[in-house]
Amino acid sequence: MSASLLERNPLSEQVRALTALVERLRQEVCELRRENRELRQEAGYWKSMHARAVERIAKLQAELDQARAEIRQLKAERFGRKSEKQSSIARSKDPAAPRQNATPKKKRGQQPGRPAPKRRGYSHLPAREESIDLPDQDKVCACCGKPLQDLGYSDDSEQLEIEITVYRRVVRRKRYRLFGDN
Repeated sequence: MSASLLERNPLSEQVRALTALVERLRQEVCELRRENRELRQEAGYWKSMHARAVERIAKLQAELDQARAEIRQLKAERFGRKSEKQSSIARSKDPAAPRQNATPKKKRGQQPGRPAPKRRGYSHLPAREESIDLPDQDKVCACCGKPLQDLGYSDDSEQLEIEITVYRRVVRRKRYRLFGDN
């Protein structure tokens, strides 16, 4: 009988050892699952941080490209070719050197011997005629007091005028309702 107990005892110890091992493995699996969940959450966090960094880099790169283009334009304006042309005398090393094939430079504006530009016609614009007459008491000579006679013609002149009118526009809309409704 004692032999059977001895045989069972190592078997029960093995079962206990295996049970303890299984329990320890379960705990490790639970811990590994928790770590896996945490690492996945961290991976999502780092992915979003990476996306933000990529956006910020793209924005800064665009600003840098803009600044470089502006610097390039300013350098071209400051150090580029000049639009002002120098005369051949100013470019020559010896300013006392005589000019060859020198022709006098024409002055700006109306050239002598050329017809003047034609006047612009404004006959297509509508005209408002105005007659100005002296009052009856002023139609007498200031010295002798005799009445003045009409010569039959007038002293005409034209003047271009631009009118700008400012006004308030008041719109009144009539309102209606069905007959008999309150």
